[in-house]
Amino acid sequence: MIRLTLFSLKRISLVFATVALLLMAGGLALAHDDAEIRAAIRLYKEAFDRGDGSALAALWTADGDIVDDEGRVLNGREAVGRIAPATDDAARPLVQIRDTSLRFLTADVVLEDGTVDVTPPGGAVPLKGWFAATWIRQADGWKLASVRESQIASPRDRPQLADLEWMVGDWTVVEDQPNREPAAAQPAPNDRPAIDVSVRWNATRTFLLRDMKISGRPPTNTSDGESVAASGDGLPAMHITQRIGWDPLSRQIVSWVFGSDGSHGEATWTRDDNTWIARTMAVMPDGTQTAALNIYVYDGSDRCTWRSVPTHVGGEHAPHVTMTMIRKQAAVPSPQGRSAQ
Repeated sequence: MIRLTLFSLKRISLVFATVALLLMAGGLALAHDDAEIRAAIRLYKEAFDRGDGSALAALWTADGDIVDDEGRVLNGREAVGRIAPATDDAARPLVQIRDTSLRFLTADVVLEDGTVDVTPPGGAVPLKGWFAATWIRQADGWKLASVRESQIASPRDRPQLADLEWMVGDWTVVEDQPNREPAAAQPAPNDRPAIDVSVRWNATRTFLLRDMKISGRPPTNTSDGESVAASGDGLPAMHITQRIGWDPLSRQIVSWVFGSDGSHGEATWTRDDNTWIARTMAVMPDGTQTAALNIYVYDGSDRCTWRSVPTHVGGEHAPHVTMTMIRKQAAVPSPQGRSAQ
C-alpha cells in the first residue's frame, strides 16, 4: 500500500512537472509573439510618421476595414495607401498613440486597444480618440484586419453655434495657395477667379447660411483672337451653399454643403481656441467620395485662413488647398440686433 502510494505520488509529480514545462514553453512562445506583434505596430507607426502609404498598405489584409468615428466604412489597404509624405505647403496631422494594450484572443488573433491624440496642422490642442485594432497572423507576418475609431470629447469642450458669430459678413479671397509656387509662376491677380463668401443668420438664428461664389474664367485669347487652353483657363462658374447648425442628438456643430455642379457633403465641427476644424465627407458629381479636414484659423478681426487637408477617402490623392479671406465690410447686425464680431 505504501509502495503504491509512493508510485502514485511519483506519477503525479511527473504530471505536474510536465505541465509546468508546457506552461513555461507556452509563456516563452507568448512572449515571442508579443514581441513580434509589437514590432509590427512599431513599423506601422514609423511608416505613418514618414507618410509611406505603400508600407502602410503592406501591413493590412486585403479585406481589412476601417470604421471611423462617424460610422464610415473604408477599405483599410486602399485608404492608407493614399497617405503621402508631408511637404512644405502640405503639412500632415501629428498623431501620438498612447495607453495601448494587447490581448491574445487566439494564438493568431490579437486585439490592440489604445487612445490617440491627433493634432491638426496649425492646431495647438489635440483631438482625443480611442481605437481598437485587430491583428491576425498570416504566412508573411502580422497584419491589420480591422480598426475601429471613436472620438473622445467632454461636453464642456464642445463649441456652441454662437461661437461662429465671427463668420457673419461678406468676405473675399485675397490669396490662393500662398507659397505653393514662386511668385513668377503664380497667375496674375486679374487671371484668378474671384471668390466671394457671404455668411448670415437665418431668421431664427438656428443656422448660419454660407454662400460661396467662384467666378468663371474664359480661355486666354492670343493676339490674333484665337483661344488657347492654358492652365486654369476655361473654368466654369461655381456656386456653393452651406448650412451650419447645432445637432441636439450628437451635441455638436454640423454642416451640410451643396455645389451647383451636383456635389454635396456634410461635416462635424470642433474648436481649438481660434481654430475651427470641420471633418468633411463629400460626394463629387461622378460619385467619387472624398474626405478632408477643413481648417479655419480666425485672427480675431477681419482675416481668416482656410486650409483643406485631404484624408483617406477618394480616388486620386487630392492636393492641399490654402486660401486667405478678408472681410469686405462690417457685418450686418444679426436678427436679434447684435453685431457680428
